[in-house]
Amino acid sequence: MKTSYLLFPLLLLLSACDTEEKTRETAPELPNATVTAVSVITAAAPHNREVTGTIQAVQRAVISARITADIITIPVTTGQQVTEGELLVELDRGSLAAGVREAEIATAQAQRNLNRESRLLKKHAATAEGVKNLRDALRISQAKLNQAKEALGYARLHAPFSGVITAKPVNPGDLAMPGMPLLSIENPDRFEVLADIPETLLGKVKQGEKISFSVPSLQITLQGEVREISPALNPASRTATATLSIIDDTTSLGLYSGMFATVALPADKRAPEALFVPEDAIRHYGQIEQVFVLQQGKASMRIVRSGTTRLENGRRMVEILSGLEPAEQVLLSDDRLQNGQPVTITE
Repeated sequence: MKTSYLLFPLLLLLSACDTEEKTRETAPELPNATVTAVSVITAAAPHNREVTGTIQAVQRAVISARITADIITIPVTTGQQVTEGELLVELDRGSLAAGVREAEIATAQAQRNLNRESRLLKKHAATAEGVKNLRDALRISQAKLNQAKEALGYARLHAPFSGVITAKPVNPGDLAMPGMPLLSIENPDRFEVLADIPETLLGKVKQGEKISFSVPSLQITLQGEVREISPALNPASRTATATLSIIDDTTSLGLYSGMFATVALPADKRAPEALFVPEDAIRHYGQIEQVFVLQQGKASMRIVRSGTTRLENGRRMVEILSGLEPAEQVLLSDDRLQNGQPVTITE
């Protein structure tokens, strides 16, 4: 019996070793992956403070009515591309045309009266004062005629520049009144960023300074230049509005007015040294951030913690607060790497 008790654990141990050996023999080897190795960059990391911003078109306009008239037609739709000078809104011209005709008749009558009185003055049958009064009456009639013609021109509203229709709050049949918005138009080729600068950082943002900002919905980071800074603070938020001109080409990025942006403003403190890696080297799995480093010809997984971002030669670099050493090389790959996977380095 004692011998049986001693042999049973030994048999279990031998069985486990045999199972482990079979598993090791049947486990498939990881395929070789082609990657790019990038050295970890050591640089000073500014402590930035992010503030909210809004994307808006540089060239934009609200088309409003200048007269009271019924809307006859709106030959454009929201989202439609229009060219400069294209008809956008046509108002009822009936009463306006009648006003022009009335002013023309009054002007002609005033001209006839002046001509008759001028002939009588030559025959000494009229006074110079009477001629002067008729001449003034003619000028008034001509001014009213010009005013009526100008009002008639307000019945047809045209695009002030080439762009896209972004809003159309009215419809044919509505009554347009002076100052009433009829359409909104903007040029989608050029955008800028409006950012609210806290009063504590207002003195550190200078006109002409280059500042990076991010558009989270597009996952891009761009460069902007401070063009304007409001000299007055909003008493409710204690912030001043700054306008940033976008330096980078945005024609193919898919920006839209009203998009949310985060603007990185420089703060006072600066870290002496920090580690940076390319943004695309970091893989996110929920709240976990990981990178792969080169170790003896294989990909070795590291759990890291990221910090601020910066642009380095047009490439977005992410600060690594923990998980990496300065002498290591991170791996970039289009494929999903696995820990211990053999890799081949390409240029």
